[in-house]
Amino acid sequence: KALEGQTVNVDELDVLAHLLDVKIDDGDDPKFQAMLYAKGITDIREMINLALCCEQATVITNFSKLSETGISHYLTIHDGCAPTSEVDKQDGVKIMTDLIAQGDGVVTPFGVVYDNGMELAQDYTGGNFPVVGYNTPLVEASLTPTAAPQEREGLYLLLPMPEKRLERMLSRAGFETTEDYTVSCEYMELPPEVNRVLDGHEDELYEINRICQIVEPMDGPEQERLAAAVLFAKPEYPSQVRRLAENLEQFDFIPHIHTPEEYGKYMIQKSGHFDFDENLIGFYDYKGYGEQRTAMDAGEFVALGYICYTGTLSLDELMMGDPAEQEQTEGPTMGGMA
Repeated sequence: KALEGQTVNVDELDVLAHLLDVKIDDGDDPKFQAMLYAKGITDIREMINLALCCEQATVITNFSKLSETGISHYLTIHDGCAPTSEVDKQDGVKIMTDLIAQGDGVVTPFGVVYDNGMELAQDYTGGNFPVVGYNTPLVEASLTPTAAPQEREGLYLLLPMPEKRLERMLSRAGFETTEDYTVSCEYMELPPEVNRVLDGHEDELYEINRICQIVEPMDGPEQERLAAAVLFAKPEYPSQVRRLAENLEQFDFIPHIHTPEEYGKYMIQKSGHFDFDENLIGFYDYKGYGEQRTAMDAGEFVALGYICYTGTLSLDELMMGDPAEQEQTEGPTMGGMA
């Protein structure tokens, strides 16, 4: 209702929504609503700042539960880190009775709220967005302006994110080309084999973001298969890693297989391609069959296991992709691959 009828920035609205998701999960949603009403805030930037600090407030939503509210208030004013032995000594009803007696509460439709001396800090002023409750980022990127870095604010990015949001954030920071900033990346959750390819190509933010978008929904075995494909295909650029990730179904991967004998044993005993007979176990030539299969598959034993490529294009053609597609997917000038 406070924002109804206003024109707002879609990214700020998105940040606010995610912040409030976190507040709901943490049980601080009534605090935000009550403080919003008490302070009469209608500006979305002020709402973002309030969401960042509203946990400092206390709200009585049910007067029949003053004991619980009193203990919660005690923890609030002690930054949530009071020793358990001290918390157990507290009389929650007395705490709230004393607080009510001070007469500082503001009655709102969401309960009686006490700000506990909270000041609305200006943490967000329209530049970098605060870190909010998105999924765990795969990459953290810090962008520093190349011109007058001491005078201009840098940019902090959590990837993956929608490509249009990345484009808007770069534009808002005044970064129109890759020459406008230097990038430092911390690779949080990507496979190490992928990270080693991305090192030295941090300015290719759009490609790195696309890789993160593809990798994010992968489970552990899929990420391990991607890592093995990287070791096998030896890509040199982020765009080549992306193409491997996009075509991962064209790679057969068996983890923890490192010799022809182990491969032959796996194929004969566990692959399901043969009627394995334990009575004949001493007569199987696992090594010979494994060598024959690896020659047929043109596969390779890498550190993570055995992998082979089953596609019709050569690996170089697969990683290069269609030239027209490459031109379309390189992204805007400000972050695209040179």
